[in-house]
Amino acid sequence: MILLSYWDLLVLSVLVLLLGVFLALSGFTRVRELWWSNLRMFVQLLFMGVWLSYVFTTDNPLWVALVGIIMLLAGGYESSKRQQYRFQKLSGFLIGLIALSMTSLMVLIGVLMMVIQPTPWYEPQYVIPLLGMLLGNSMTSIGIGLDSLTRNAVSAKAKIEAQLALGKTTKQSIAFIKQQSLHTAMIPVINMLVAAGIISLPGTLTGQILAGVDPMEAVKYQIMIMLMIVTSAGFGTLIALNLASRRLFDSRQRLNPSVLSKSS
Repeated sequence: MILLSYWDLLVLSVLVLLLGVFLALSGFTRVRELWWSNLRMFVQLLFMGVWLSYVFTTDNPLWVALVGIIMLLAGGYESSKRQQYRFQKLSGFLIGLIALSMTSLMVLIGVLMMVIQPTPWYEPQYVIPLLGMLLGNSMTSIGIGLDSLTRNAVSAKAKIEAQLALGKTTKQSIAFIKQQSLHTAMIPVINMLVAAGIISLPGTLTGQILAGVDPMEAVKYQIMIMLMIVTSAGFGTLIALNLASRRLFDSRQRLNPSVLSKSS
């Protein structure tokens, strides 16, 4: 495998700076956020590289658990952050955290125990990369689903209240919005599946091939990971939408938009 230097990465970063300039000239108003996100990505990945090098050498389950907990907490936070209408206080964070924990962790543990079967089962070489891929994709689907749900609940407030007035339950009155939100959240996952192999080579497959792994073995791992992602993202989105839908109504089954605050 050909090694990259830090200077190589800095040279590539210049492309992002140029992109920001051209985007700004074209009317894009979030160039600073783009640059900041890239800088944050750079620092976070370098930090994780140093930390994971230590975790891999110690092979201590406590360190593996700590990394997993931090990743889960960050995923729960980010899944509720990028929405036009956010749940106030800790509601959005808890919804994202619960949805991620109940799906990504269960899928990961099941695959480790029954499919890969490393020794020990908490081998950081498998646990941390797989958890990261599950959380990243599930977080995206959950975030998109929640954003669609909250935006549509605010815009369709009158329609929901009319159905409640006609005697429908809270579950029935918001069912059409949940269906739309689920469809919106699952489109990126479906696009990822149909593009894999023909249009694009997914990250794990590409990384293993670059590392010199036999292409057929790399393909097997990639298929396993794609199936894990679909399962985790789909069930995670379902759980998040159900929890969020209940949060939108008060104890008297009235729509309560005051639990949401519009992001600036």
